[in-house]
Amino acid sequence: MNRVASVVKEALVGFACGRFETQTEVQRFLESQPDFPKDLPDGRLRPMTVSRFLKKTIYAGYVESKAWGVSLRPGKHEGIISFETFEKIQHRLKTGGYAPARKDLKEDFPLRGFVACGCCSKPLTAGWSKGKTKSYPYYLCQNKKCTDYGKSLARAKVEGEFETILKELTPSENMFRLVKAMIEQAWEMRKSQIESVASSLKREITRIEKETEEFLSRIVSTQNASVIAAYENKIASLEREKLLTAEKLQRSMRPATSKRDVLELSMKFLSNPYKLWDSGDVILQKIVLRLAFSERLEYKRNEGYRTPKTTLSFKVLASFFTEREGMVLQERIELSTSPLPRECSTTELLQRTVVWIR
Repeated sequence: MNRVASVVKEALVGFACGRFETQTEVQRFLESQPDFPKDLPDGRLRPMTVSRFLKKTIYAGYVESKAWGVSLRPGKHEGIISFETFEKIQHRLKTGGYAPARKDLKEDFPLRGFVACGCCSKPLTAGWSKGKTKSYPYYLCQNKKCTDYGKSLARAKVEGEFETILKELTPSENMFRLVKAMIEQAWEMRKSQIESVASSLKREITRIEKETEEFLSRIVSTQNASVIAAYENKIASLEREKLLTAEKLQRSMRPATSKRDVLELSMKFLSNPYKLWDSGDVILQKIVLRLAFSERLEYKRNEGYRTPKTTLSFKVLASFFTEREGMVLQERIELSTSPLPRECSTTELLQRTVVWIR
């Protein structure tokens, strides 16, 4: 893959998964890449260029032209992204992702929009307050109905306490090994499900093909132009659905990554999410927020953060810390002969908890 293709893929996948929240962010990313061709003398891109860029089926390996009567079909070239990714992009274009992003605040205030006011639960905004000799960074609530409206919160305090929360998420060495074993077993269980998933997708393709044939036969038997147009639209929709299902089937037959890669990435994040946050990379910081917390954190003035709602992986770790420690006796745990009661063995523990990791 050449440099331009790599840039195109990063931009498209980034918008599909939410790394780039708006078209404006995609535009700024493309403008920052020297290998990507620009359409303005000053090295910038027109907003319309970015909009068309995000709608091109050619990047997914397909061609389509309504002007020439060419319906969506596989092209003679290899796609840069998957058709599923392309569909996610179109969904985001229809449902949002148009509001301009404030470039100056993204790096200066990584928690802006993620931390909410502890009084009204509205997301905090952020900015710089100009003093006599220098400017001061702060977060604040702009909900006029809130009792804390307009009251500033020092950035150092808000972000410092957040970093403390991240550091507390780091598991002990024993818990780390246990979670690793759980992920390994979850991977093996996932492999056993691939055949079942593939069979289900094949049945879905058969259903779509049968339904398509029914609509084709209806077109032949009718003379009503409006009815024919409606049937053609339905057939086009079914063909799109079939392409997406066929791609899922192909992908399910070959894992996107190896178990080793999954373990390495998972353990790297679970072992120390604060290290990724402390890198200062805005993209990595966004990833930490999304992977570690299931909801916005609420910050109450003069009190600090309320109990954060972490994602499933960290809930599992927390449950072991508070409920499971000391559950297995120190003697031989697989075949206990002690007269004392034994709640469950290591194998049983993994079987009960592996579903949490999934």
